[in-house]
Amino acid sequence: MSGKNGVGKTTLLKIIAGLEIPDLAKIEISGKTNCWKKAVRSVRKEIIYLHQHPIMFSSTVELNVAYGLRFTSLNRKQRRESVEEALEWAGLTDVAKKQAKTLSGGVQQRVAFTRAWILKPKVLLLDEPMANMDHESREQTYQLLVRMKSAGMSLVITSHFMQYFEGIVDQHFQLKNGALELKSKS
Repeated sequence: MSGKNGVGKTTLLKIIAGLEIPDLAKIEISGKTNCWKKAVRSVRKEIIYLHQHPIMFSSTVELNVAYGLRFTSLNRKQRRESVEEALEWAGLTDVAKKQAKTLSGGVQQRVAFTRAWILKPKVLLLDEPMANMDHESREQTYQLLVRMKSAGMSLVITSHFMQYFEGIVDQHFQLKNGALELKSKS
């Protein structure tokens, strides 16, 4: 999804994630129309929102990645195995013991993606996921997104640079005057 600055892309993602309340909304899920509160309750555990500026906890990369697993039914051994698998999946094993807040923005974004991926959401809402990244970080991030999509995860991406997401994006919408307009479909 693209659109001019201030048009509401971030706000729309936050509404979809249940983080902000819309003034007026019609929500349709699997052909059923629901009120916003009911719709959000039904999908909350299936959607994860990632902010443009990744939020890192004051701990190591591996503890940042493990954070969401505390709220699952996995035991300690299963959580540890999941974290090891996730770190390897994202190419983060070499920084696993480092403090997450000390890493570059591109690496922090990969940590945030991995923290989301480990929970296996159906939908990942990504707000400007490649903003302020150098070429190498964009390429690493792109590869993670390809793997997420290949694993069946739906990605909703906002960006001013949709060319970064060629090969990932199935539909490109533009947010304009409070409405989504289909720009292209692959």
